[in-house]
Amino acid sequence: MIRGQDLLRKSLDRVRSSRGVRMAEINPSLLRELQSFRDRNIGMLASNVERLRRAVEGGGGHFYLARNQSQAAEYVVDIVRRSGGRLILKTKSMTTEEIGLNHALESAGLKVVETDMGERVIQLTGEKPSHILAPAIHLTAAEISRALSSDLEPSPSEIVKYVRNDLRGYFLKADVGVTGANAISAEDGSILIVTNEGNERLVTSIPKTYICVAGVEKIASNIYEALRTVEVQINSATGQRLTTYLTIVSPLAKEFRNGRDFHLIIVDNGRLEASRDVELSETLRCIRCSACFNVCPTYRIVGGRLFGHIYTGPIGIPWTYITAGTEAAAGFSHLCISCGLCMMECPVNIDIPYLISVVKYRAVRSGSFRPSFLARNYDAILKTASRFPRLANMALSNTFTRALMERLVGIDRRRVLPPIPVESIPKLFKRVRRPENPVGRAALFTDSLIMYLYPRLGFEAALMLSSLGVDVSLPPQRGSGMPLIQSGLLDMARKVAAVNVETLTQYVDSDHEIVCLEPTAEYMLKKVYPKLLKTAEADKVARRTRSLSEYILRIAGHAGGRMGRVIYHWPCHGREVYDHPPTRLLLERLGFEVHMLDTGCCGMAGVWGVGLGFEMSSMIVGEVREAVESIGDLDVVTDSTVCMMQLQQFLRNRVIHVASLLYGIIGRP
Repeated sequence: MIRGQDLLRKSLDRVRSSRGVRMAEINPSLLRELQSFRDRNIGMLASNVERLRRAVEGGGGHFYLARNQSQAAEYVVDIVRRSGGRLILKTKSMTTEEIGLNHALESAGLKVVETDMGERVIQLTGEKPSHILAPAIHLTAAEISRALSSDLEPSPSEIVKYVRNDLRGYFLKADVGVTGANAISAEDGSILIVTNEGNERLVTSIPKTYICVAGVEKIASNIYEALRTVEVQINSATGQRLTTYLTIVSPLAKEFRNGRDFHLIIVDNGRLEASRDVELSETLRCIRCSACFNVCPTYRIVGGRLFGHIYTGPIGIPWTYITAGTEAAAGFSHLCISCGLCMMECPVNIDIPYLISVVKYRAVRSGSFRPSFLARNYDAILKTASRFPRLANMALSNTFTRALMERLVGIDRRRVLPPIPVESIPKLFKRVRRPENPVGRAALFTDSLIMYLYPRLGFEAALMLSSLGVDVSLPPQRGSGMPLIQSGLLDMARKVAAVNVETLTQYVDSDHEIVCLEPTAEYMLKKVYPKLLKTAEADKVARRTRSLSEYILRIAGHAGGRMGRVIYHWPCHGREVYDHPPTRLLLERLGFEVHMLDTGCCGMAGVWGVGLGFEMSSMIVGEVREAVESIGDLDVVTDSTVCMMQLQQFLRNRVIHVASLLYGIIGRP
């Protein structure tokens, strides 16, 4: 692994580890309360802006609502000019990055000095922030020391000492102080700012003119909600109970009545329109904790310099769409592979993967984003190959045709693919016996890879369930449509969902449980189809959908003797459906000692890892490989054929699909 990638990964892991401990201690009711009033405030943004205006102006301060970037930047420049100031000190603020404030001030002949440690380093190196909380997270101590001074020792303590000494003189001479805000109370105009460095205390208290620049979404209805927002943000961002400093700046403070000026600039720049956008308004719930960055598999490889515009990381895609437009968001939206881990980390439960799919969808319609041929036609390609298996296998084993497939279809020649089976799952299914007195009825939903590449797994699952007394059916079905969701092809995905739901509803109505053999299929049926279709039928199917392991636990429970040790890889989409993996519980009941892999995504991501994303996919899997090697030479079990394909290519260990493992243990009819 490249040193920069390793540095970024370790930094994110440290943050995630401390965050995990702290968030586990938080009462879930606090998070539900926060989500509730954040949603309520999205619908009240316009009225809260006016309440805030009255509170600030009533307290003697100045208020301005900037409709766009240029209005905001020009207004700040005008304030500074009218104040006669020349030196401006700033704290870390993504909103001032968004409006290009530093460039506007410097173009006006004014001197701007960043006082946040990371932002000061970024300013001196001429780079852009790669993380909303740790802007210089991608730089090593040696790189930072060289940028600051040619003879500076590359140790954190010496770097901090150097920056502190460098800034001290500026603090005493500053004319204007500019900050962002972590939250603002519309009730009384109070601005809440949290840091661990204390620079905001000096920036807000020493200069004669104080300016706060913040997005509309930072407005809370009252001081209680503002404090609750900041409390969760701190816990989720750094794993601290409270940062070293919490500063509350109020226009009612005596100092602003005795010669100092208070200015609050609230930035719209697309936010108010987004609050009325049924599909994207959820973005404004974000509290800027950056927890989604910690787990995003592609961000962990490329960092914010590539994965972002002004706003970086997963949530940065919808934020960029709102504040900078479709083309800017489309420029890095392809880096989202729809693993969904970001949503699991989000303390306010934003469905970030779906928001990104919506952004991609709109980018497709505007011509800013082009889904791959493979993503559009994956099901048809698999279906055609399964009709002519011998011909397809000749093509797969030939280097020339693999190169041609890479060029025309988009399947990377380096990706190891299984041979196309001669027998199809409908043919195999004819051998499955139907029990006379069934203990239950199950309709198998296989998804594309089991249907066309791994039909034996579906057959074994059916035989196993039949041996347990289950009446098993194989409904006519299409693939789940995840590659379409991943690529922003929502209209196509909606049609696929409608076809599958119509068929599966008939089975649900005849007292069948829908048993999914792929975590992605279960995720689509339970989480995505109801959102796509918004029908009672989709909700009904979602309620009756189970994974294979969960279904076996329900009907049979199972207990066994000592079976040995295995490593279990929990696929991403399984994590979005269950708080605890039913497969692990089932394996443990059968007598296995299970070692969990807690490394997140394996990097396959379906057609992305087969095609355009192969290079990055092969990097992401490195974390899984390291974790497996640290455990030992044990079999690796997973529920996903997609993950199985990836792990079989990049691990030395034997990799087994859970359906095959269970078939060999629980018994045959």
